Amino acid sequence: MSSWDSLHYKAKTLEARLEKKVQNYSSIAQKINANFLCDEENPLIENNDEQIVASEIERDLAELYDCIQQMRSCDGGSLSNHQEVLIKRYYEIHFDYSTEFKNTSATVQRKRDSMELMQSTRNSRKDDSQDSSISKLLREKTSIAASMKSINDVISQAFETKNSLTGQRASLTGSSGGLSNLTANVPGFGRLIDGIQRKKSRETMIIAVVVGVLCCFVIWWVFLR
Repeated sequence: MSSWDSLHYKAKTLEARLEKKVQNYSSIAQKINANFLCDEENPLIENNDEQIVASEIERDLAELYDCIQQMRSCDGGSLSNHQEVLIKRYYEIHFDYSTEFKNTSATVQRKRDSMELMQSTRNSRKDDSQDSSISKLLREKTSIAASMKSINDVISQAFETKNSLTGQRASLTGSSGGLSNLTANVPGFGRLIDGIQRKKSRETMIIAVVVGVLCCFVIWWVFLR
């Protein structure tokens, strides 16, 4: 068997092996994403199968790439069109499996990081629970202080309202006294008005008498002269 044939056979073997292992790795990743291998209430369960398969795929990809390079340099690089087509095909196979493996591996890693973050948060909550009693007392103290402040504010408002009502009462009392004084002085105003009216009546009578006298004098002056 020539070197080309042996390399071609090795490439075919690696291709079949990679196809099987990449499919197996995808199945493992789907189980992880479906939480079959991870429990949200418990620490992350390490999957040794996933790590083993990932290592084997990486090794097979590296071997396939080396095999392709050897095929290209076989017979001093003087290759037929058929051989060139085969090499191009194996490059594409290597690229496809490598891309699929990297995407699946990234998905698995994101899931693992998410679960580790959840576990870290859960552990942090457990640590915080040790100080829960002190935290509760501090919260109660703060609540009581806030309640006392509210009570003091209400009492202050009550005293301010009382002072305001007292001032209003004094003002109303003064107004009542002024009205009483005005009522008491009303008869005096009535007597004054009556005096003015009597004086006006006297003046009217005097003017009438004077006018009458003048009329009599005029008549006498005209007819008896």
